[in-house]
Amino acid sequence: MGMEYREIYKALERRWRSTPGVRFTDFSGWRQPRGADGRARLLLLIEDQATMQRVCITHAGGSVVISCAPMSGRGTTKTIHCGDQTRAAEELERLFGRLDRAA
Repeated sequence: MGMEYREIYKALERRWRSTPGVRFTDFSGWRQPRGADGRARLLLLIEDQATMQRVCITHAGGSVVISCAPMSGRGTTKTIHCGDQTRAAEELERLFGRLDRAA
């Protein structure tokens, strides 16, 4: 786990442990210097079966960005721009709370 993104990974682990049907895939390139393979430093894809939402977390340059859309592909994509990983972890927790209430 990248030390820089520890709080985001902890928020994901809490969700994974507390909610059945949550899985995430880590496509992050933080293990290699940026540019070595052109990958983003942070790229996480979360599929949340409990709320039927797909959440993507990226950090390729500026701020950390969280995007959320229905897994069906129909509906609106919501995007949250976060200044840093601490705010991203907080926003992720809030997002999961909103999704749970809406489901």
